[in-house]
Amino acid sequence: MSLLTLPSLADPHVHLREPGSENKEDFFTGTCAALAGGYTALLDMPNNPQPTISQLALEEKRNLAATKIVCDVGFNFGALPDNLAEYAAIAPKVAGLKAYLGETHGPLVFGGLTEIMEVFAAWPPAPEYAGKPILIHAEGQMVAAVIGLAALYDRKIHICHLSKKSELNLVRAAKARGFKVTCEVAPHHLFLTYEDAAPGSLGPYGKMSPALQNSTDVDALWQGLVEGSIDMVATDHAPHTCAEKESDKPPFGVPGLETAFGLLYRAACQQRSGLTVARLLEVMAYAPRRVFGLPPNAGEFEIDPKEEYTFTNTGLFTKCAWTPFAGMKGRGRIRQVRLRGAVVFEDGQVLAAPGSGKILF
Repeated sequence: MSLLTLPSLADPHVHLREPGSENKEDFFTGTCAALAGGYTALLDMPNNPQPTISQLALEEKRNLAATKIVCDVGFNFGALPDNLAEYAAIAPKVAGLKAYLGETHGPLVFGGLTEIMEVFAAWPPAPEYAGKPILIHAEGQMVAAVIGLAALYDRKIHICHLSKKSELNLVRAAKARGFKVTCEVAPHHLFLTYEDAAPGSLGPYGKMSPALQNSTDVDALWQGLVEGSIDMVATDHAPHTCAEKESDKPPFGVPGLETAFGLLYRAACQQRSGLTVARLLEVMAYAPRRVFGLPPNAGEFEIDPKEEYTFTNTGLFTKCAWTPFAGMKGRGRIRQVRLRGAVVFEDGQVLAAPGSGKILF
């Protein structure tokens, strides 16, 4: 068996659920899932039940993670209309500032453009911010609105989880005009459509935000990923328990850390939409580190490049213990992961000790 060594991956968008939702995931299980998927660096989002919206909350989260993580983890800070004064102190300690312009994210939602304009004004491109972006959860025409604000205030923005052709076209136009805009796409928006979320298929297990779209949108996202309009792949790993998904009000979100590489490597081997392995590494390993100012990659992983396998709901490290990709095929079984020279994962087993990962920033 001839193995292939690749640079380890970085995921700029995960929800490790701690503190507050440890029944779904925690820092240890989430980072174990990351290693199993070839990732050695993650950026965690702030919308926990105990959200990361103050210096105290950020420090508590960093201290808690430091005792549990088995790969490197950085954090994003949650933007609110009343925490603008916090930004100067927290900027050196975070990957970016996350603003939610949607309806699914509890208290971290803005009521209108006036409030979000105040955030743009309060996050200046000063040296201590080191060009860190404002990350935006926006859909539809709100994407156009925040691109306009990025131009107005000369700010760097990152559009999270594009799901529609129309949104991609807005990003293309903004980049063509030289605006400071980057964006990401999640594997579920590349490999699934709204039909997969129908009753009798995934049903509530296919409920996510943004929602799954149609095949025209999927084809456009693939084109954008391959041509470079989409900068990177982010799993938006957002686990929920089976009991929660099967309840009367199933929450939004799906896990993705353990499946993303296998899905995309298989697609690259098949040259889906022209995807190459080199482009896959750019969007999964290099671009996230470059855009978010992460340290140089200190990890690598070995795969069996010819082995195909089928995803199942068994043997997963994520605490939620299911995947929306069960029954689908992946390629490139991950045999070993190394971080800073140490073997941290090998043949299905996590070897790293809790707390051996580093806090980024």
